[in-house]
Amino acid sequence: MSTPVRRIVIIAVLGLALLTGAVWAVVGLGSGDGEDSPGTTVMPSDSGGTSDDASDSPTEDPDQIEVTGDFTDPEQVALAFATTYPGNVEDISDPTFYASLDGVDASLAGEITEPRIEHVDQGIDEMFETHAFTIHGTYRGSDVQAYSIVVARPNLPEHNLDYDVHSFVWSPTMLGGEDDPGPAAGLVSPITPVQRGDLLRTTRENVITQVLTVNPDETDQERQERLDALMVEPTDVKAPMSRSGRYGMRSEITSQFYATEPGGGGPIQIGYSGIWVDPYSPTNTGSWALIVTITRDENGEFIVHSVDEAAPGERQSYGA
Repeated sequence: MSTPVRRIVIIAVLGLALLTGAVWAVVGLGSGDGEDSPGTTVMPSDSGGTSDDASDSPTEDPDQIEVTGDFTDPEQVALAFATTYPGNVEDISDPTFYASLDGVDASLAGEITEPRIEHVDQGIDEMFETHAFTIHGTYRGSDVQAYSIVVARPNLPEHNLDYDVHSFVWSPTMLGGEDDPGPAAGLVSPITPVQRGDLLRTTRENVITQVLTVNPDETDQERQERLDALMVEPTDVKAPMSRSGRYGMRSEITSQFYATEPGGGGPIQIGYSGIWVDPYSPTNTGSWALIVTITRDENGEFIVHSVDEAAPGERQSYGA
């Protein structure tokens, strides 16, 4: 019988999907986390809460907004992205978003001309101030809603931090339908709001819990084979065990966070940390921390590349 991961408490935000219902509801965007594990604390950003303060129409042209380069203004970030992408947007991108651009097919974005931004929604919770924008433009002679982006910054108003782009999703017009696919159908694209939340959740549920599980009936080779099926590179992470090695500890996941290194060039990384408790001696406890590296497979889908140990508390950063 395996040692259970008995409680999951999420203290980092589960992704920036809070605004996606208002952005492209027809695409079926949502948190994707509605049936989380029992005992999970769902953050406010999972609830889909929004405000009614968004503007009702796109700008007539980019010149209507004075370009100031002040990225504490979310409109400036949205405008800079709309007029630059698929050029270099590293300076206005969250590290995880920028890492997700590796391997994408950005050629379609380059065909969108005369971009205009529309502020469609905004939200705030314990972790983030968030704004959603639709980018309109001209595609092969037709005016279209091209895509949406979410920009966000940590909710630390006393610091007046810059906003960064956190996610991107093509519009229903560009994606099309099953019987009538649009030009964006099947493209490898930047990370979406739903993917940001889903990567945290599915990696936690499908990989981290397996790494932390101890099955006393399993040989070392069988454990390694079980874990090898979940990731590209074999992991040498050991589940918390008693000193005698006769039984496993009960592990609790207490935080998850995007830990992607800033500066560009590296892969997406997610950090998970928590505590272990000796089931036979509850005062005997300790902590653990793991870093998961995410890459894309040959089809452009996000997959777990590796799981490594990290010092508890190391590399925690804002970002979801």
